[in-house]
Amino acid sequence: MSKTTPIDVLILGGGIQGVTLMRELIPEYSVILVDDDLSNAESLHFHGYFSSGWNAANPRAAEIYRIAAQRWHQDLANMRVNSRTTDFHAALPLEFLSSIEGNWRGAGIPFEEVPLPQPFDAGGLPSHRSFRFADDIVFDGAEAYRSVADPLRQQIYRGRVASFQCGDSVIERTTLDVNGQACEIVPELVISACGAGNTTVLEQLGVDAALVQNTQLVRPLHMLLARGMEVPPVSAFLMDLIVMYHPLETGEGLWILTLNPETPKIRAGIVDVRIPPEIEKDLVCASFDRLSSVMGDFERWAEDCDWSVYAGWKTDAPGPEGPPLIQLDYPTPYHLEDFGWQNFLAVWPNHWGLAVDAANDTGKWVRARLKSKHPQPGGESDLFPHAGKGHMLQNKWQSEDLSWQPWEDFAQQMGYRN
Repeated sequence: MSKTTPIDVLILGGGIQGVTLMRELIPEYSVILVDDDLSNAESLHFHGYFSSGWNAANPRAAEIYRIAAQRWHQDLANMRVNSRTTDFHAALPLEFLSSIEGNWRGAGIPFEEVPLPQPFDAGGLPSHRSFRFADDIVFDGAEAYRSVADPLRQQIYRGRVASFQCGDSVIERTTLDVNGQACEIVPELVISACGAGNTTVLEQLGVDAALVQNTQLVRPLHMLLARGMEVPPVSAFLMDLIVMYHPLETGEGLWILTLNPETPKIRAGIVDVRIPPEIEKDLVCASFDRLSSVMGDFERWAEDCDWSVYAGWKTDAPGPEGPPLIQLDYPTPYHLEDFGWQNFLAVWPNHWGLAVDAANDTGKWVRARLKSKHPQPGGESDLFPHAGKGHMLQNKWQSEDLSWQPWEDFAQQMGYRN
């Protein structure tokens, strides 16, 4: 290393939260962002849906979601990202409904009680009521991510933290491995926005193991995919199954089906998100069961589709009061924590669409502690030659690596015929 590079803010993690933080701070501060594999960001597993807040069990959280949805709708239009507000239909259990319906009125969320649309027949569902929400958003997550990240690409680096050099509750230096080259950074502030990778950063900082263990919860999220000319242009929540429709450039339609199991397999502490969870065939079959309960001709329809499935990790921050954040029963559905460090902050949004809200609060935290001291690194910096220029970023559900099968083969492989 020939020199050290001073910087106002070092951001770790290049998912939507990291790049949104960068967009918030870079007009006022020198900022660089480091991520070891942008193409595998948790953000790209996202199914491209953001609710207007109808599913939030806390009144304040419902309002935050509604405002965030309106803001994203405008931002996506300004960025010319493929997006649309959509009629989202939800068949909701009565017990759950009793805890959230009042929040809709308080937060100004438009809704209407109507039957489920075709092709769904609600007669196969347990006791429920059905609603239509007109302000939910469906959009291309990868395109939105690129629109935020591309103007910042000269300050985005592919690399990872090799080590921290710390004083008394202060990060004094950070050694980065950038494209195989060691670069020493002297940051005024360090912000970790790595999703599940935040726990690895905390471990590197020497944060107490018990705190790291309880910092976040991670659960596997299965995305069951059906594509074909006969896929209906309908999005819905069917008690426990999310059905999300996307039109494809081929003229086909795509359904992304995500089942919320009654008891999710939550893991605490450090998880290597580069290793996807195994496909749980029982969960796939339970998704089929739910869908077939509301589609009388499910088998015939399924035969007209090609099928695939993938699984990724969904990160949830328990927040200062534990599980309520996962259940959307916490007034601020994202979490910021410094763990006793003077110049460090970890950030967890509970949803892709809350990245701006978390970035705004993080910006307040930064401005209360720092006035810009350093220029943006340039040609004199060891970092300059490695600035990121265009990464191959696509939604996981659009990946060419997915294996698509006809219904009979897929059902047999998943054990549905058994």
